[in-house]
Amino acid sequence: MSIETWIAFVIASLILTMTPGPSILLGVVHSLNFGVKKTVYTALGDITANFLQMILVAIGLGVIIASSELAFLVIKWFGVITLLYMGIKMIMSKPQIIENTKQESISRKKMFTSGFVVAAGNPKAIIFFTAFFPQFIDPQQSLLLQMSILCPTMALLDFTWVMIYAISANKFFDRFQSNASYINKFSGSALIGASGFLAMSSKSGN
Repeated sequence: MSIETWIAFVIASLILTMTPGPSILLGVVHSLNFGVKKTVYTALGDITANFLQMILVAIGLGVIIASSELAFLVIKWFGVITLLYMGIKMIMSKPQIIENTKQESISRKKMFTSGFVVAAGNPKAIIFFTAFFPQFIDPQQSLLLQMSILCPTMALLDFTWVMIYAISANKFFDRFQSNASYINKFSGSALIGASGFLAMSSKSGN
């Protein structure tokens, strides 16, 4: 994998992982109710589940690449269309309301488990990974090596954004709530932009 491809992956991942999803919303709720420090365990549960999902996606992509490069190309274009659809849906969706209510203390294990369950129970994650990763994979190179670079990068960025939202929630909760619809629109527009960028990359044979 070239450094240029990895940098493009990081830039795209930064945009995509900042999109508020179930794990980020859970991180915000846990931060408001139990504090930022404990929310680290929520984020760790999230990326643990994501790692397992990425492994499943890597196995599936390995089978596809081994069987047919044409099938892999179809998967890439499926990914572009999927990201476009997700972006439009996010722009049109209504923001979720988050309640700022302090609760009783909770164990770190339960925080980790809840983060894991929410991420693992989100079927969109596997669809997203299946749509996203092929855009940066060269079927002529080792899939294992490429995924061993892409997966930790994605997990680190995901963890970072969950914690950024968790830290910001305590300081800017009211502003976060009042601007939630704008965040959805910005994130959806970012997804649409990413799909267009990836479409152009696919055309150029990247």
